[in-house]
Amino acid sequence: MKLVKALAHMGLLVFGLTLSKVSIAQEEPKFWSSDVELGAVFTSGNTEQESLKVRFDTERTGEKYTNTFHFDTYQASEDGNDTADKFYMFYRLGYDLGNDRSLYGRLAYEQDEFSGFDEQYNLTVGYAQNLLVRDNLTITGEAGVGARYTELSTNEDDTEALVRLASLLTWQVSENAVFKQFLGFEIGEELTTSRSDTSLESNIIGNLAMKLAVSVKHNSEVLPGKDKTDTESTVTLVYKF
Repeated sequence: MKLVKALAHMGLLVFGLTLSKVSIAQEEPKFWSSDVELGAVFTSGNTEQESLKVRFDTERTGEKYTNTFHFDTYQASEDGNDTADKFYMFYRLGYDLGNDRSLYGRLAYEQDEFSGFDEQYNLTVGYAQNLLVRDNLTITGEAGVGARYTELSTNEDDTEALVRLASLLTWQVSENAVFKQFLGFEIGEELTTSRSDTSLESNIIGNLAMKLAVSVKHNSEVLPGKDKTDTESTVTLVYKF
């Protein structure tokens, strides 16, 4: 388990949170909207298994600026041997242009010990817009360009130009349930990474909710012996504040 190392890398995004204070300094103070997600499974007997899922999201929307920070880690082991050890984080600063349009800058970092890609950084800037807005349904899309740095487990590294396309569907199924579908594509000269996150979140009581989610990540190119597609299915509790 390398949760301490994961938390240490959060320092990469501290500058973003600092900049966010500057961007909202002249706006009316508003509270951050945050949620913490946690899921864990521990078994013993003939087979000993452990898994831990932690996710943290926070967002602050001002008159013109929206600041978003995301941290996500998943770790698992069986009979004392690690089978998954990965985390992903990003900071995003959006600037509202009005009429459901905005510009944004986004910095992301990812580490996945079992994918062959030890570390990946990407920085993109782009344009976002609401594509569909209904009483209980919203679809947003965004497109950006930037660069990605990849460090392989073979001690090789690569830097390439990047095009990023993404969309998010949010459906308020009922008063207490929300369905979300995220699709993202990071298209580089050598590597294309696609992500799909599907979730259904239902309120239990007060600020506490239960969430069912399936995340799929696909890399167009991987090292020999590695799978191109990773799937993660989780059941977690979510606390909102």
